[in-house]
Amino acid sequence: MWIEFMAVTTVVIGSTVFYISKRNFKRLQTEPDVVMNLEKLDIFESEILQLRKDYITRPQEESLKLKYQEVYKVFSKSKYSKLKNPLISEFLSTYSNLANLVKDWNNLFVESELVKHKVLFDNIDGKSLDDQQRRAVVVDEQSNLVLAGAGSGKTLTISGKVKYLVETKNINPSEILLISFTRKAAEEMKTRIANKLHIGVEVRTFHSLGLDIIKHTYPVKYIIAEDGYLSRLVEAYFRRSTFNEKKQIQNIINFFSYYLNIPKDWEQFECLGECYDHYKNADFETLKGKVTNIKKEVEYVAADLKVRKYTLHGETVKSLEEVMIANFLYLNGINYEYERRYPYDSGDINKKAYQPDFYLPDYDIYIEHFGITKDYRAPWLTQIEEKKYIDGIGWKREQHKVNKTKLLETYSYFNKEGILLIELEKLLKSEGVKFEEVDYSMIYKQVFEKTDNKYFKEFIKLVSTFIKLFKSNGYDETSFASLFTKANMQSNAFLIERSRLFLSIVQPIYDEYQQSLKSSGQIDFDDMINLASESIRQGRGTLDYKYIIIDEYQDISLSRFNLIKEIKDRAKAKLLCVGDDWQSIYRFAGSDITLFTDFGKYLGYYELLKIEKTYRNSQELINIAAKFIIQNKNQLPKNLVSDKHYSNPLRIIGYKRDVITAFCKVISEIVDNFGEEAEITILGRNRFDKDVLKDHEEFSVDEEKIVYEKYPKLKLRYLTTHKAKGLEADNVIILNLENKLLGFPNKISDDPVLSMILASQDNYAYAEERRLFYVAITRTKNATYLLTPDESQSVFISELIKSFKVHYEFKTDEETVHDNPNCPRCQTGKLVVRENSTSHKLFLGCTNYPNCDMNLNDIEIINNQIICNVCGGYMSKRKGPYGEFYGCTNYPLCTNKLPIRK
Repeated sequence: MWIEFMAVTTVVIGSTVFYISKRNFKRLQTEPDVVMNLEKLDIFESEILQLRKDYITRPQEESLKLKYQEVYKVFSKSKYSKLKNPLISEFLSTYSNLANLVKDWNNLFVESELVKHKVLFDNIDGKSLDDQQRRAVVVDEQSNLVLAGAGSGKTLTISGKVKYLVETKNINPSEILLISFTRKAAEEMKTRIANKLHIGVEVRTFHSLGLDIIKHTYPVKYIIAEDGYLSRLVEAYFRRSTFNEKKQIQNIINFFSYYLNIPKDWEQFECLGECYDHYKNADFETLKGKVTNIKKEVEYVAADLKVRKYTLHGETVKSLEEVMIANFLYLNGINYEYERRYPYDSGDINKKAYQPDFYLPDYDIYIEHFGITKDYRAPWLTQIEEKKYIDGIGWKREQHKVNKTKLLETYSYFNKEGILLIELEKLLKSEGVKFEEVDYSMIYKQVFEKTDNKYFKEFIKLVSTFIKLFKSNGYDETSFASLFTKANMQSNAFLIERSRLFLSIVQPIYDEYQQSLKSSGQIDFDDMINLASESIRQGRGTLDYKYIIIDEYQDISLSRFNLIKEIKDRAKAKLLCVGDDWQSIYRFAGSDITLFTDFGKYLGYYELLKIEKTYRNSQELINIAAKFIIQNKNQLPKNLVSDKHYSNPLRIIGYKRDVITAFCKVISEIVDNFGEEAEITILGRNRFDKDVLKDHEEFSVDEEKIVYEKYPKLKLRYLTTHKAKGLEADNVIILNLENKLLGFPNKISDDPVLSMILASQDNYAYAEERRLFYVAITRTKNATYLLTPDESQSVFISELIKSFKVHYEFKTDEETVHDNPNCPRCQTGKLVVRENSTSHKLFLGCTNYPNCDMNLNDIEIINNQIICNVCGGYMSKRKGPYGEFYGCTNYPLCTNKLPIRK
């Protein structure tokens, strides 16, 4: 055919006419490479024409390039390229620019399909797809990721894809593997597609898919452990009264005593108040205090025959580092007193009674822990407050020198370097202090077994999450050695020891869990998924899928991903994943967000599509919510839009202590706007957050349903934010937006130990909790009300007020401190009027007390806030020989004066 073609001088390929000189053909005929490869150019053009009838995938493009690679090498030689033969020139141009041409051809194909199938896209389940949804349906790369905003119609888009494939591509429904994560979601999807679109596609959960595969490919009938098996075993491990493994008990107590909270470098705080806010409501009760309390409580119970929780105030210290020191002394049998009054009077009437941090009565030794850097600085303080603090250190040293008392010093930079306890031990031993081990078993039983310790419950959850992720990511009992090595690579000694201690606690629990499964003849979910993956890898079973569609892909775990990857590769199926990385909140169940955000790393080339129009939230809400979530630059950007508008969709409602009054006023406002049968979803970070309503007689609280006596027809329900994902409500109220360990954010669940077993580490503070908060505030169709205590606001609330200018409202008759002057020392606390218990004299104190002991005598500063333009203190009325004037509260360090203008 090609020889006959060469006899003429006119060639038609496609719609292009080429004129070729006979002289050039004669020269070409003398070259064997040309004769052999010229006829392949016709085939190349035909293959391209065939490919352009559909969407051209990257594998098809790469296959074409590979197939004609040698042809290209021949004709790209300079002696052939100079011939200016149109056939060769066209081939060389097309081949070398194939990637860009494929992009253009695909764009033309998509536009053509949108026009051709407009009627189909106009009616998917009675709704019309928007432009981005239509493109997400038509684009047909080998791997596709659809980035979808909250309330943007993910399910509708998936339904549209299925209908498009079946009705226009002649794909049999049985050739589509549609996967959702929960049985409820799968049933809803199946009902929607089967009943409304009349397409009999099967919607699977990963559980049903994995079980079906191993049932048909393994002779053994496996029993799958029910949900909750792991968490129950972990809790039983910690709670059982027969617990007598001394080393493990010691590990657990040491973790809680020294490593539960991770110290942040003081130099990372812009001011002292940031430090107080960071650690606010952390558990600063020492072990000594806990044990003392429990002993008293046991006596009380015996006398009163009534079980109570902590009823007496125990020994509570002021900082995380002081907790570590106190617990170290206690666990080494060293008797101490906290902040005992120094027995010698300084004679300085301007100084408060001196109370060193710790006193060891058996050795007459004092210990002071100073918050300074290695270069003797406190840069988190203002310049004048830093000078006061450094001068104070010198004054304390002088007191001990004058009175010939022994002072040992530790510093915050010790903790930064992870050597606080090491240095403390050296200091104590150098002074002859004897170390005696305490009864760890007694402490464990009294502190952890006998009490309703919320921190311990969260730690149990953390251990369960770790084991879940451990198995999901393909680790087994042989992997602990490598994890211990990984722990040794942490940035400082504190984190190294913390990680190693955690692994030492988890390893025997993991072993017991695995043994429990084995002895009961069960496997867990991850075992099942891994077995199914192995079965596919070995070529067992039949796979006829042409398309795999995954809903809520942001919840994917590594084990689930591996199963999908095996099916995809084996069946050569195309993959469509739909989800929202901003809503990835199931790390405790094994999900790994990097499988979403680093999609190409795991699947190679892919098309990223976005559906950004939300049909739930107002534009005003998503403007704030999007800016809030994208503070973490690891989240993928989206430009969410909405046709809905609602002024003030985020309402921050403050209260001092009376949360019920604030809650009821919000309810009344919603009733005024939406009627007495309005739908209100109440969200909390934790299951126990709803307990605040249980003690109020007007509310009847079940697991989810809440009845308010004043408005009995209200549709009130309580959900944790995790349970609320995927749901929506007319209005939403969020509880427990408090800055504490188990507030929102929950500061235990986002623990960095989990990063040891995840594919990559997200170092952004509270990354998962930030996504969870985003889910919470975007459940509403109208407004979300955020209830927060006035003096202990969640860091997320503070961010909304400071960075996004969300208005703060105070709804109770209590006195708010929101507009009070800021404390000049710590800068985040508020100055409030207090009364001296002895003299009954009024003064101004800081809301961060006892951490911040700033006090000012002039209470008029509350109403007359004049800031010193020299040092940042406050100007207070003073009397001098020439009358009244304003003088600085930092006098004599600051001598600034201002006249009083009449």
